[in-house]
Amino acid sequence: MGSAKGLGLALLATFAVPAAGLSGIGAIGALIGMLLSHDNRTSGVFTFFVVAVVICFLSIRLLVGMHKKAKGLVESINLQSNLNFNAENLLGYPSPAFLIFDKQNRKLAFCNSSTGHFKIYELSYLLAWRYEWKIKESMELSGPGRQVGTTNMQMPSFERVQRAGDFSLILEVADESNPVIKFYMSERAAKEWCAKLNAIVNG
Repeated sequence: MGSAKGLGLALLATFAVPAAGLSGIGAIGALIGMLLSHDNRTSGVFTFFVVAVVICFLSIRLLVGMHKKAKGLVESINLQSNLNFNAENLLGYPSPAFLIFDKQNRKLAFCNSSTGHFKIYELSYLLAWRYEWKIKESMELSGPGRQVGTTNMQMPSFERVQRAGDFSLILEVADESNPVIKFYMSERAAKEWCAKLNAIVNG
């Protein structure tokens, strides 16, 4: 039951961040549209505005609640263990399953804010880290293309484009049964966490 609840919260947290951003932008756009033009003051636009505000509010409320719960768990661990885990650096947040670090005492802990469980390890448990990505290919319009016969029509031209995506932070740990842990995140976050881990472990 606990794992199912944790998985559900992890999925909600994954969608909460983009949902809050997109719904917030949508609500602002609808509000500006209604203010600037009488033509936009329709029941459909107003309904869209209300729905966007509700989604944005619920998403932000979920994220704030999860952060408060995670921070509370870190504070509880510090009191129980007499350690100094940093509640501001939660590797894996907003998922309820995350890692915390105590640079001073050379400790790390795996935590689950949905169940309240945690397990503390020596910092040496973390062997290596890196970030990875996948190369995605797509066909994109590259220009007007070539002229069709003697007509004035032009055939659109496409080219194959490669882009990096699906970035993730990879941790290698001293556990034979589960030696690799993966956290999906943005490219910027993955690079930042690599730098943070280097400062925590080697600094």
